[in-house]
Amino acid sequence: MDATEPSFSGNQEVRLKKEAANAFSVIGLVSIGLGLAVLVFSSLPVRLLDPVWQLQLSGALTAAGFSLLIGSLLVCTAGAFPGSAQPIGNNVKLLRNICTWVAILYLVLIPIQLYAGMRVLRQQSSEEGRTQAIWKKFKRQLEATSNEQELRTLLGQLPQPINLPAKLDQPFGSFKQTIVAQADSRFNALAYQTDQARSKRLQGFISEAANNSIKSLLMATGFAALAQGKPGGPTLLGQALRVFGNKSRKRSRSV
Repeated sequence: MDATEPSFSGNQEVRLKKEAANAFSVIGLVSIGLGLAVLVFSSLPVRLLDPVWQLQLSGALTAAGFSLLIGSLLVCTAGAFPGSAQPIGNNVKLLRNICTWVAILYLVLIPIQLYAGMRVLRQQSSEEGRTQAIWKKFKRQLEATSNEQELRTLLGQLPQPINLPAKLDQPFGSFKQTIVAQADSRFNALAYQTDQARSKRLQGFISEAANNSIKSLLMATGFAALAQGKPGGPTLLGQALRVFGNKSRKRSRSV
């Protein structure tokens, strides 16, 4: 009875390790699938040249990154269990190779989202500039009117036409000054709102760019820690740390 107990305990331990490896692998693949689902559905419809879509894709990669990273870690952990199934080992090899490209993608994502954000800011500023130019043109045309008929024609050509009463209740000169004063007031309010909106957008862009850049850098570091060119070889993060470590030692020696 005593001789069979170690064998039974050993078999049970192997079985538990296989079950744990399978559980880690399945949960990891589910986590990766959830991350990919978030990434795909957040990026539709695809508009490769649209900077707004590029920012949308960057946000989707950042949002899905944690799920993808945790899923990859679980799958790699499953492969580290002794006696794990061969399909799990194959998944680990494939995943470690993919992690290399994913880490590079997150690094490349930093300048891409900065460039896309600047393009969006320029587009919005250009649209606001066109709106202000239209207002200035209208003001010049308004000031150039010399009689009531010209004023009626000008106001009737607006996107939202202004219909004047059949008979003005004050002389044309006084009425025109009132209209010009109202146009100046609206234009000044529009210019102030535009300046405030630009300032808020710039502050929001700087904050969001810093936040996303830090997240992308952390994601790249995480995936680089899992990335491995060949089984038993150094990880991408290990290789990078070794390179920077050698450079720092050379600099210290030269000093």
